[in-house]
Amino acid sequence: METLVTVSPPAQPIASRESAVEGPNRIGALDWTKGALILCMVAYHAINYSAFRPLAFRYLAFLPPSFIFITGFLIAQVYATRYDLHSWKPYARLAIRGLKLLLLFIALNVLHCIFLERNLVDGLWEFVDRSDGIFLSGNGRTGIFEVLLPIAYFLLLAPGLLWVRSRAGAAIPVTTLAIFLFTDFLEIKGVSSKNLALLSAGFIGLAFGVIPIQKLDRFAHCWISALSVYIVYRSCSVYWGEQYAVQMFGGVATLLLLYCCAQSLGAMSRTGPVLVFLGRYSLLGYLAQIPLLQAVVKVIGGKPAHWPGVILAALSTGFLLFFVVRAADYARRANRGVDAVYRAIFA
Repeated sequence: METLVTVSPPAQPIASRESAVEGPNRIGALDWTKGALILCMVAYHAINYSAFRPLAFRYLAFLPPSFIFITGFLIAQVYATRYDLHSWKPYARLAIRGLKLLLLFIALNVLHCIFLERNLVDGLWEFVDRSDGIFLSGNGRTGIFEVLLPIAYFLLLAPGLLWVRSRAGAAIPVTTLAIFLFTDFLEIKGVSSKNLALLSAGFIGLAFGVIPIQKLDRFAHCWISALSVYIVYRSCSVYWGEQYAVQMFGGVATLLLLYCCAQSLGAMSRTGPVLVFLGRYSLLGYLAQIPLLQAVVKVIGGKPAHWPGVILAALSTGFLLFFVVRAADYARRANRGVDAVYRAIFA
């Protein structure tokens, strides 16, 4: 994702460490946006691990759909415009990425259940017992790293939609609208599914991704427009709460505002190197921040009951996360084997 999956042209031999690790044709402002999302996620989890837990869901509910939205957006920007959709390679590449992410999600959740039960067999049975909640509805927080699963589902479904789009140009917006209306209808009827809601965010991102990036750049340079859209989202959130439609709108509005910051407010020149760097390692950053935050919380004496403790936990986690990602980047540049393992898991 670019957020959580790296969507880039096919890997090349390590002749140049710079091109091999960073990849060609990257969009710096989008990497900055992904890096900003990673830091927002650090803040989200820091609040979750505190006495102020409900505030994370109230004010940062846009984060999960934002990650999946940007995944769909980048797939459309890269695969729908830079690949020959009449050949099998782009479809196979997406399917393989989705399968790897699904296997990674399963492995992490199996290990989590084994750790909870402190026994291999009991842990496996615990995972089986949780499977319906994890893989179908996604409700009830029965799994860990829950965002990975709908992204994996989306990557496995995206090849079919891209194939149809190569033969019918309206396939993506029509399908996206149908999924959005169906998901909203289910929520109105009281039948909600977290996995379906997040999956739909990927299709919404895909629909926005077919818009030429130049048009989005022109809109993003008018920061007043982006800010106005974000204010409308916050107003809707206050009035209706974070229901499905508002949450999807929040993902779009927040990403637009962050992208505008990167494009229009000089953010690339001030915070660019750090956030762009984090954005290029978004999946690793997403996975690493949880154990880092848990370690920080233990060191500071438990879940903070006051805001200074929350801020300390978030800043400490962000600081450690940067060095973990920097170490991974250095190891990839220094060792071909490490780079190969990284690509096998994350690329």
